[in-house]
Amino acid sequence: MKICPKCKMQIDAEYECPMCHCTITYEPKVFEQKEKYVFNKYFLLHTIKNCWFSVLCFFAVLIRFMMKPQISGYFCYIILLLCISIFSSLFQRKFSKYLQWKYSKNYSEYAINYTKIISGGLAVLLTFFWLK
Repeated sequence: MKICPKCKMQIDAEYECPMCHCTITYEPKVFEQKEKYVFNKYFLLHTIKNCWFSVLCFFAVLIRFMMKPQISGYFCYIILLLCISIFSSLFQRKFSKYLQWKYSKNYSEYAINYTKIISGGLAVLLTFFWLK
């Protein structure tokens, strides 16, 4: 763990802060167990950058339900897929760390990104094709 000099977040990275992209190579290590985030503009921009697709899928589903308010058997599946997409984008770094016990760092990030994209896309497809 290192503390970024620019955004003041305690991050589990070696070379570059994932929030503000500042170099942390020469920063001293901090012996803590968890990352600590500071709510500032860098955290907000990082969150927006990771969550824009899930939010777009959420609004697409919401607009479709507002145009034709119809609850069918697929409604629970659509909500579940949207929740998976939103949670995997909000907690992308944590889920990636949890998957690294079995997979490599690159594959775990790949798996979380595509889980977010596929679940959001499937929610939109279910909304527009199976709700009539």
